[in-house]
Amino acid sequence: MRVFLIILCSFIVTNCEAQTQLPKQLPRGLVISFNGDGGMVRSYKKITIENAQLNFEEALGGNHREVEKWSATLSEQDLAKLYNAFVENRFDTIRNDQPFQASTDASSETISITIGPSTSFQVTYGRNSPLSGRNLEHYQAVNHAIGALVSRYRDRKLP
Repeated sequence: MRVFLIILCSFIVTNCEAQTQLPKQLPRGLVISFNGDGGMVRSYKKITIENAQLNFEEALGGNHREVEKWSATLSEQDLAKLYNAFVENRFDTIRNDQPFQASTDASSETISITIGPSTSFQVTYGRNSPLSGRNLEHYQAVNHAIGALVSRYRDRKLP
């Protein structure tokens, strides 16, 4: 009987992941952002989604720093699908690993979600903010969902 309890407890502990505190339904006052920088390379990417408005800005490195800047209005369905990626991947439970060694020239990217005036979650990923295992999988799934949405709306941009 004791062996059975030990096996049952170990099964429960290894299969139990932190539960998300994000609302299941698309909330009002939702703001999603992605900010990526190239470390010492002068490049960046900024994506902000607020009130179903997607704003995109990107500057690539090099001597000619032309900035690509556009915006688009998202459908309610696409916004709900993106939000669902945060919920399904328990974005609010993602935790960074301890960095091995800090680097002064490390690119990074940060994804954040804000719900109303008092609830906000942010995850940074890069050499100084490493992720691994399920934390990395969940982060990459949310990152991919944002990237897919940007790709889909790039041709629908507003002047």
